[in-house]
Amino acid sequence: MVFQRVPPKKSEEQKLQEQIDKKKSKLTGFNGPESKLNKYEIGTKEYNDAAAAAKTLREEIRVLEVKLAESKKTKVENALQRAKDSGNTDEITRRQEELDAINATINNSNNPEISGPQYVEGDEFGNAIRKAGLIVDTGEDGKSFLRSSMQGYEGSGAEHFVWASKKGFVSKLPGFSSATKNTVVEVDYSYNQIEKKILEDASKQPGGMQALFDRMLKAGLINKQTYNNKATESNDFTNGLLYALREYSKKVTRDYELSGIKEPITFDEYMDKQFTPAGPDVRYSSITTTRDTAASDLDRFMMQYLGVGATKKQHDEYYKQLRALEKKAIVTTTSTETSRNTAGEFIDEVDKMELMRKVAGKALEGSDIDTVLKSGAGAAQAVNGVLAYAKRYGINLNNKDALGYVANELKQGQGDLKKINSKILAISKATYSNLSDVISEDVSLAELASNYRYNMAQVLELSPDTIDVLNPTIQTALKNNGNKGVMNLTDFDRMLRNDPRWGKTKNAREEASKYAYDILRDFGLMA
Repeated sequence: MVFQRVPPKKSEEQKLQEQIDKKKSKLTGFNGPESKLNKYEIGTKEYNDAAAAAKTLREEIRVLEVKLAESKKTKVENALQRAKDSGNTDEITRRQEELDAINATINNSNNPEISGPQYVEGDEFGNAIRKAGLIVDTGEDGKSFLRSSMQGYEGSGAEHFVWASKKGFVSKLPGFSSATKNTVVEVDYSYNQIEKKILEDASKQPGGMQALFDRMLKAGLINKQTYNNKATESNDFTNGLLYALREYSKKVTRDYELSGIKEPITFDEYMDKQFTPAGPDVRYSSITTTRDTAASDLDRFMMQYLGVGATKKQHDEYYKQLRALEKKAIVTTTSTETSRNTAGEFIDEVDKMELMRKVAGKALEGSDIDTVLKSGAGAAQAVNGVLAYAKRYGINLNNKDALGYVANELKQGQGDLKKINSKILAISKATYSNLSDVISEDVSLAELASNYRYNMAQVLELSPDTIDVLNPTIQTALKNNGNKGVMNLTDFDRMLRNDPRWGKTKNAREEASKYAYDILRDFGLMA
């Protein structure tokens, strides 16, 4: 008797995904490198027919993607609730992001209820502007900025930012070239998301992060200390970049609206050639937190300290207070050779925690976070000090543990961090037992790792700012398989060249190119 294997029955979600993939494959024929649209002149009957067919395909794909998202939504919502019930904050964050993506698909900007133009073939920058419904507007302070103007558009009413970068750059090496005209455009109402894109892009370009800091110093956007320390986490860096990004966003949008420029100048080109600070040295800075981000922050806070998520009423109250604080915190700085004028303050995580503590109410009375925040700004900043010290010594400490350390000292009538730091130092010596005779108050693990961070950044062409002592590769070098001392640099460099990321670097391509050239030369095929 012959048994035939019966293939497993496909789920409804699998069937929908297959339909989407099939239609996307077909759409590539219109929008891909050899697309039909590239073969016809814009405005001809052939072009219009192809564009209409592509538009129909996109709409069919959108309908299927909404169906797929709706079929997943209940499952993800249930998983999110289970995570909240169990207090698993990492799972809550992951599931919330998954749910946000699903809701974004279901409620995307192709919704016919949204008025206004939606898509123009070949006008990618204009499409991004239309999708966000952007206009250059004037705020209550009299300063112009970019924001979404219509109800229903993405981030309606919020300030928006535009950023554009070249998709590639020209290499002087033979055989390696890339696009010089096409740009990638990002439009977002989250400054943090755009800043992330700028830093990622800078680390991939010639000159890396150094080039970005050079531009900002030359433009007067950062001070010398920020420049020397390459301090991307400092308020000085954030304020300067935010101001330049705001001015750039207004420029490229006006260029499009008034002159029809569909391929904007890149942010780097703008910084190099066209950016000029207003007045002697005037900077404006405000951060607009989105409602979703605020709700997510408050949920994490409540889960961490109370074990339950926030209610809708608490979400609304926190967002109301946060936006009021952010509006007051617009920083205006005017400098001349003889004077410096500053109004407003830049809000930080401690400010936000104080608001969240206030919203949480009596339920947090007597808790660690309550003890710390009621002890004043110095105690709250001490938590940051404990976290920073732990990181320098290779200990991955979370906010809750750091709060516990500080609160415990405060409850005993002590506010000195020396006792806490001594405890962290002891933990570090036990964790890195192969380095216990080297680690001390004078020699941190971060200092021992500095050469490895530098080498890793050079070899893998990464920004040093993205590599810290807790990086898994750096950890391998420090722990050295339990052997006495750290890994020697020769072995470390060899390990880096076995890393999959090495093969994608310019260094690796140059090496491969040189190797191939040497072989051809040895065979007499190259001069």
